[in-house]
Amino acid sequence: MDVRGFVNSLSEEQRAAALHTRGPVMTLAGAGSGKTRMLVGRLLHLIGPEADGGLGADPSSVMMVTFTNKAAREMRERVLPVLEELQEREPNRRIGEPWIGTFHGLSLRILRVEASRAGLGPNFSIFDEADARSLLNDVIEEMGIDQFDADEFFRDLETAKARVLSPDFLMKGRVAAEAGGPTADRWRSVLAHFRSDRFIEVYDRYQRALEEQNAVDFSDLLNRTTRLFRDVPEVRDSWRSTFRHFMVDEVQDINRAQVAWLMELTGGGEETRVEDASRGHEHAEAGDGLHEINTYRLRRFPRPTIAFVGDDDQSIYGFRGSEVAVMHGLRDRFADLDLRFMGTSYRCQPMILDAANALVRQNSDRFGKDLTPHGKAERFGKVRFRKAADPAAEIQHLAKEAEAYIRDGGEPSEFAILIRTRDIAKQVAKELRARGLPVVEGKSSDIRKTMEVKDAMSFVTALVNPDAEVPVRRIINKPSRGLGPTSLRKVNVNARLKNVTFLQELRSVMMGRVEVPDGGEPYPTRFTRDVRDFGLLLDRARTEASRAPNAGAAIVAALNATGYLPDLYRSALKSAGLVRHEAETADLGPREFLSWIIARESAEKDRAATQMRLGEMSGEDLADRAGQLSEVARRIGNISLLITEASGFQTLEAFAQESVLEMSQTQASAGIQVMTVHASKGLEFDHVRLPFWIEGVMPHGRAVEEGGEAVEEERRLAYVAITRARKTVGVSAPISVRGCGFIRQNGAETSRFVDEMAGNRSVHFIRKGENPPHLYLSAGSPQPRPEPAPAAAPSTRAPIPTPVPVSVILSEPPQLSEGERFHAEDPGWAPDDLFQPGDPGWSEADADLIPDFGPDVPYEEEGMEIPF
Repeated sequence: MDVRGFVNSLSEEQRAAALHTRGPVMTLAGAGSGKTRMLVGRLLHLIGPEADGGLGADPSSVMMVTFTNKAAREMRERVLPVLEELQEREPNRRIGEPWIGTFHGLSLRILRVEASRAGLGPNFSIFDEADARSLLNDVIEEMGIDQFDADEFFRDLETAKARVLSPDFLMKGRVAAEAGGPTADRWRSVLAHFRSDRFIEVYDRYQRALEEQNAVDFSDLLNRTTRLFRDVPEVRDSWRSTFRHFMVDEVQDINRAQVAWLMELTGGGEETRVEDASRGHEHAEAGDGLHEINTYRLRRFPRPTIAFVGDDDQSIYGFRGSEVAVMHGLRDRFADLDLRFMGTSYRCQPMILDAANALVRQNSDRFGKDLTPHGKAERFGKVRFRKAADPAAEIQHLAKEAEAYIRDGGEPSEFAILIRTRDIAKQVAKELRARGLPVVEGKSSDIRKTMEVKDAMSFVTALVNPDAEVPVRRIINKPSRGLGPTSLRKVNVNARLKNVTFLQELRSVMMGRVEVPDGGEPYPTRFTRDVRDFGLLLDRARTEASRAPNAGAAIVAALNATGYLPDLYRSALKSAGLVRHEAETADLGPREFLSWIIARESAEKDRAATQMRLGEMSGEDLADRAGQLSEVARRIGNISLLITEASGFQTLEAFAQESVLEMSQTQASAGIQVMTVHASKGLEFDHVRLPFWIEGVMPHGRAVEEGGEAVEEERRLAYVAITRARKTVGVSAPISVRGCGFIRQNGAETSRFVDEMAGNRSVHFIRKGENPPHLYLSAGSPQPRPEPAPAAAPSTRAPIPTPVPVSVILSEPPQLSEGERFHAEDPGWAPDDLFQPGDPGWSEADADLIPDFGPDVPYEEEGMEIPF
């Protein structure tokens, strides 16, 4: 294991960040600066043997927090060979693994061990967004609220939970606001941010409903863990002694709840002394459920090593409760926090960096840094800005450029169109497809969002968590068994009159204990029989699933026992005109069924060969092929993918929890990449196009309204968009949005960001009548990013190949800035008022932004307030 060699191969900036272990460190890693290599180098330095230049820490004492599951998977894959080599060197020693995952994934692992202490039952459920919305609907109905904005409620809920503000705490705040006194004005200001109708009461009932169903939502995973550590010091101390090394990636996206979580687990980076040796054990692992202190690790590393990595210029998730002020405030929370910079970009061309630097420099709330390019530049020219008559003309130009790029041999997936809002992105994708272009929307598709996978997972949850009501409501009438909404309304009415839950009343009917309360509604005989039959189906499904060798086989058994899978098979056979073969296919698994039915569509002589080819296909390809056959075959294909994923888990219980957080996504096919700027975070492309840069779209209308930090976040979002590009960036804007159905605003003033990024003459403004060559200069696959050379020896290879240029961008005279002259030549007319609230075609703008609290928002518990 050449730990020293790898670390020495890092650039000077990367190496300085990787080796800093004397105290907490925060590294500002700019776009394309080699952050992942630095993190790998740091991890190797921590766990590598001392003889090889490492610290010799046990891998299981390392915790790494990533922003996405994808990043966690990639890091685990990089670390695995190192762990295998360590085990080979010391075969008699148990080599653990680092804990690598998101805040939510790591919290789930902790809560699995500590469920009872955290107030959860065994096999608790994690409700995803769809489950949470179903639960909210039940709560609203129970509370007798007729009109309710669920979207606004969930925005407020995310804001409250990101700041660890419980319903009880908010209720106390409301009392304080109404009573007057020194904190009244502050509390009124805080409460004004919650716009949802009766938010505190609905929030309180929503939380109680989660507890009744032995369930948590995503935010609860984090907050329950924090409260557990805060309330049970014995548990907290055992986990603190287990983990002595922490790395937190994408720290610019951190929120206050996550800071509270980290403070509890790391102790703020302070030294821990081993005082009570009697409670200790030098091999104790909190992950094994042992609440003893790992004295060996505490003596070896009395002060934990903590590394934060991120870029405050890329903080773009304010609508999730992340605030750049929280990142900046880490200096106050972690004593002696050292600041490091990685400002060399191995991704972007110099002109792109010039434009990005000029733009983000306009923000006041930042640490302050400029990115510099690595190696010499290719002559791709400046960032270009052009105006189009209207959005249709803008899309037409994008289509022509994409067509020319593909015609010249360009790789479609290296041409990206990044747009501020999802609605506009969908419209652009639709228009490009209509012109015959290959288009991919977003990064990849997530089968969890499909109806059939949600159904299957509801069956799973109903089997492993008997208290979960939401999944039972979803699957009780799938396939149809006479238990639809009209019939179940009687259960709701009688449950409320008895002051019991829907599930408790349903179970009473299943067991034949039917008691109609005064004023209640009697159950028809057929209904009680159907409910009992459904209960028996669930029992049988639970029994069949328990005998299965893995979670995938258990899902097949459950879906067969409940009639769900046979119903899909029947529909697929009917669609293909093959109903007579129902008995022949009844015992096939979903993948085998799809292979069979697709082969039947082939000519008689080709069936055997076709079925053999299908058997060799990947699950994704087979699902795609099934989707071409019929809609119901596509649904079976998605269930087949789910089963493949689940087969890697031994139990349904483990899969039920993990799958809500992470499931392998089907990779998007090659095509022009059309997505929101938020979705592009972490990606890079050769060529990036940024349309519709007008006030109200980029920056977003809500941000313009709010001003201040909201506009600064939009500027950071624009910076992220620009720095996704390796080679070229093109920005555009319409002169008018008159009659546009997908940009619903009055004016089309060019975005302020255009002039801001043109300040250092890195933008070429295309004028009327000017028809320069296409901006891209070379087609084909992206060039590999050069690795930084070791500090001791300069690189002997050219870092970026230099292609032959095809255009020269003429300089502008110096009297005025390019932006000033461009706008001076503009016709200057503004569209008339087009839409007003209430007019046909009017709708509210995308709610991508959440109003932020000021820096003085309180924490739930006394002493937990973070003063930034």
